[in-house]
Formats: sequence, structure tokens, C-alpha cells
Amino acid sequence: MKIKNAEISWLESGLPYSTEFQDIYYSKDNALAESQQVFVQANKLEQRWTDAAQDETFRIGELGFGAGLNFLQTCKLWQASEQRPPLLHYIAFEKHPLRRADLRRVLQCWPTLSEPSQLLLEQYIDHSEGCHRIRLASGITLDLYFGDAQEQLRRRMQESCPSIQCWFLDGFSPARNGQLWQESLMQLVAAASDQTTTLSSYSVAGHVRSAIDSAGFDVFKRDGFGRKRHSLFASRRTPIEKQAAADASAPTPWFILPTAQKLGRSVAIIGAGLAGCSTAYSLAQRGYKVTVFEAADSLAAGASGIARLALRCRLFNAPSAEAEFYLQAYNFALRQIQQLEKAGSPDWEATGLLQLHKAMNKRKPLQQDILQGLYSQSVVRLLDCNAASQQAGLALSDAAWYFAGGGAMNPVSLCEHYLAHPNIHCVRTTTITALQRTDGRWQLKTNDADVATADSVVIANSYSAAKLSQCTELPLQISRGQTTEIASNAGSESLCSVVSGERTVFPAKAGRHLLAASYAECDELQVSADDRMENLRLARETFSDKETIGLEALTDRVALRCNSPDRFPLVGMVPDVSQMRANYAELTRNAKARFTTSGHYHPGLYINVAHGSNGLASCPLSAELLASLIAGENLPCSRDIVSRLNPSRFLIRDLKQQK
Repeated sequence: MKIKNAEISWLESGLPYSTEFQDIYYSKDNALAESQQVFVQANKLEQRWTDAAQDETFRIGELGFGAGLNFLQTCKLWQASEQRPPLLHYIAFEKHPLRRADLRRVLQCWPTLSEPSQLLLEQYIDHSEGCHRIRLASGITLDLYFGDAQEQLRRRMQESCPSIQCWFLDGFSPARNGQLWQESLMQLVAAASDQTTTLSSYSVAGHVRSAIDSAGFDVFKRDGFGRKRHSLFASRRTPIEKQAAADASAPTPWFILPTAQKLGRSVAIIGAGLAGCSTAYSLAQRGYKVTVFEAADSLAAGASGIARLALRCRLFNAPSAEAEFYLQAYNFALRQIQQLEKAGSPDWEATGLLQLHKAMNKRKPLQQDILQGLYSQSVVRLLDCNAASQQAGLALSDAAWYFAGGGAMNPVSLCEHYLAHPNIHCVRTTTITALQRTDGRWQLKTNDADVATADSVVIANSYSAAKLSQCTELPLQISRGQTTEIASNAGSESLCSVVSGERTVFPAKAGRHLLAASYAECDELQVSADDRMENLRLARETFSDKETIGLEALTDRVALRCNSPDRFPLVGMVPDVSQMRANYAELTRNAKARFTTSGHYHPGLYINVAHGSNGLASCPLSAELLASLIAGENLPCSRDIVSRLNPSRFLIRDLKQQK
């Protein structure tokens, strides 16, 4: 999951030079002019945008993001174009990303691109594999994939992603980086394209032309730039159909989603906690009209509504879909929070977070050497007890894993910020008790009375989702948590980082520390004196001097978390359980049975629940995934992650176990 950065040296001419591929990053003649001619102009982007002005989105793919020159040139032209679709989606692949400092140095060479360059630098991540979604500006989204392009394209959920209309092939010279030009990769490029797709490159090497031709493109030589005699242009000859949803070779066809339907632009969201509000925000940014229905009279009235939540990355001992999701989600949440803070701020405290070494995952203790191989030190690093204590501002009782980007968030303020978008309307004190699909739209009911209709619905009301008939068989679990607020004192006021041991202790604010939170498998909402004492005891054990934390408890709050049996969220389309049981009944007799039928889901019905105690990190990316599904966009998560989040996973498990 940790990515290897590009190793570069700087030539006397000021050009960045790849020591691995023995090649410069861009032309020494005139990089801006070459980018314009070989990529932007060759694909007639401005003309195509004018012709496609009535379309919703234009999508461009790039192999070899490098310093982002082609992307920045495209952004500049996009913003200057009077007639174009409202949305630009740029999907780029880079095996070895530039370090942020190197990227900043390169971008300083192009002052005419300073505005988009600064926006890119603000959100650029240089350390983790996978897809990094960056909303650069209004209407411009960059999905920046780090890792081997062939592997990343294979893992893209092809049948649920729209085709890419234009490709820039701008990797290092084929003679020095043959992997990025091989025929198998060109086949994947073709599979992600349609009959309108064009492609261009500076390279006209014979084996490159042959690979592109074999992938179904008509290939042409055109005038090159500067000292290069030729450049390459190609257009689709024979569309290669996307993998059919009913492909019998698919090992898990139940996780293949139905072909996206173009539904209307109204969405109802049930629940105004972090999951619901973040989903509303992601949809509103795309122009959807969103109505949020909340049963309580306030936002984040459930587990999302404690005084502060801690932002950290859930760590794992081995690479997996779960580990990849939580790393990607943490990075996305941190980027989004920083952008929201810049725009006017939810109540965010960038304190960093220390997680005591001995308190982490006692069932499967995290191993230092493995974690350091999986996670960049930009995400997390182990500090000995002395260094951790210096970072905390108080003497701790143990070494700690330090999340430099972590911190504390007031979740109510974040929800308020999400819902302040002009495309969102919130209706409080309204409990949705039933959903019914009629004439292609969803009717939302409360006590048998119609409340509203919407083209799509997102269920985001935590464990209460199980009260809706479409979700009764989802195995949602409830766990009770009690937080305690205590008075700070002269010693404890020195705490300057969030510290998480058996309890999480937040730095003092307005004379109070928050201690979070107890855990019990029950739904009791009454405040417990025993839980209060346990919170105090375990919080004090976080510090070498237990007297650091006082015993003056001021308030307690009890809330119920929603979990799943595998402690992983449920995010995606809601399965039609009866139809899925019928389709896959053979699994009860043969767990390895093969099928030619894809999953069956309620059209326009989605769910986003079971984030447990990780919602601050996991909700924003989950919201973005759902918004992409609803809008028919490129998905920001791999097939493995989307399948792992799929709510139908428990149904399939039960069938295989003959339940």
C-alpha cells in the first residue's frame, strides 16, 4: 500500500531527470507547447467540448501523470472554454509519483499554470497506492491512481464505470519503460473506451503502434513537435464490449451491479448523521437536489453527535481490501476536512493523534516491521515513549503510533457545514417508516402517510435502517458507548495531541477533556456510573503519572453505534433479498457453484451504515462512492473494495453456510 516515489535528479538545465528510467520528465524545447500540440490539440478537445456541451461529463484518461502538465493544461483550457459539459473527470495513472517538494519545484517552472498548480499542490498526496480523488475546482475532478497502471486498470470496476473519451499516453520512452506501452495494457485502455474515444502520444515506435492497433484503434502518424518528426494519433475502430454483468467466469457475480440507469436528479437521504450528511454533500456538489430526513430535532443526534470525534486510520497487519479502504478513506477525509476548513471551517483541531502501542488490536497485535512496510511515515510512524510524550505535551505510559494528520472534529459542526450547501434541504423530526417504489420513483412514508417522492433514496440512519422492509435481513448490530467529560487542571491543560489508549483523551477545550468511549454489546441508553468510573480509570492509565487526569466528572453521554458482524461498513445498492435468494439458491448445496446471473438490487435504493467508531474517517469516502454510483461516474474505489462493502455479502455468506 505504501508507494515508491520517483527518484529524480536535477539537470543543470533545470529539468527533472528520472534516475530509474534514465529519461527527462518533459521536453527541454518547450514543454507547454509540446503538451498543447501532442495532447490537447491533437484530440481536438475544445471542439469536442463544444459539440458535447449538452452532455454531463467529459472524461480523459492518462498513462504517466508525471508532474501533471497535461492535466493542468487541460484544466486551463476547460476553465477558459465558453461551451463545454459542466463536468470534467480526469483519470490518471502514475507508478512512481513525484514527492510533493519535487512537484512544487517543477510547477514553479510554469507560471502561466500557477492557479491550477496551487490547487493541485494543496491536495496532492505522494505516499499511498490506489485511487486518490481530488476535487480540484468547481466541475473538475481528478482521480489520481498510484501504482502499476495495468494492475490499477484491472482492479477498476469496469462494468460500473463510464467509458473514457480521450487518452493521453505520456509515459517515459518505450525503450526505457516498456511496461507502460505493452499490448496487454493497451487492451485494458481499449476496454475502458468506446467508439468515440481518441488517443494520442509523442511516441510512434513500431511496437507501440502495433499494440494500439491490436487493441482496436486506427493509428495515424502526425507531425511531431520540435525535433521529433512524428507524433501518434488513434481513434477507435471496433468497440470492445465491456465485460458482461452476467459473465459466467466471474467468481462473484452477485457483486456485479446492474447497468446504471439514468434516474432523475432528486435524492432523499434518511438520517442526518455523518453518513447521511456527507452523502448529501457529495451529491449536492454534483448538482443533485437533496432532501435529508432526520427523526430527531437536531443533526447528528446519535453516535455522530458526541462533543468530538478522533480522526485516525484504522491499521492492519496485511494488505487487503479492508486495509486499502481505510487508508484511502483516511487520506480522503483529511483532504476534505482541510478543504472545508480553508473554505470557512468546521470545528477541526489539527492536533495529531497518538495511539498507544499496547492498546492497539489486542486480539491481533499490530507488528511494527509489517506496519512500517505497509504504511508511509506520512500516514503513521512509531514513536518511543519519550518522543510520544513530547508530542503529547504530557508523559505517556507507552510508546505510540503517531498520525501526524490526525486530530479532533466537532461532528455536529461538520454536519452543519455539509448541509449548508444550497442544493440541500433538511427536514427534522420526521421518521421515515416505509419506502415504496411506484412508477419509477420512491415514495417515502411516515405512519402510512406520504411525505415525499424522490428518484433515488440513500438509507443512512444507522441501526434504524433495519426497520425498513428492504433492510430487515441486513445483520446490523448495536453497541453502546458512553463518553465522559471531566474538568481540566493545571497539569492536564498541557495535553496538546489526541491520545488514544483503552480510552481516547482529547486536549482540553473550554476547561473540559472528553474521554471516549466505553463499549458494550447492548442498547441500554441509561447513563452508567460504572462506565463513568471505568472511563476515568482507563483514561488515567494513558499517562505515566495517573494523577495527571482529574476525577471531576462533569457530564456523560450515551449513544448507540451501528456495526456489522465483520466490523466493516455496508455501502452500496440495497439487494433485493428474495430475488437474490432465488438466483443463488444453488449455493446452499454447492458453495462453489457457478452462475451466469448478476446481482439483483432495488433500483435507485442505496445504503450507507455500520461505520462503528470509524465514521469520521470512513463516511466521506463512502459518501463519494455512493455519489459516483448514483451519478454514473468513475468509481473512486477498486472492485475489491466495492465488493467488500457490498451489503449483499452477508446474504451470500448465509447461503453458502446453508442458513
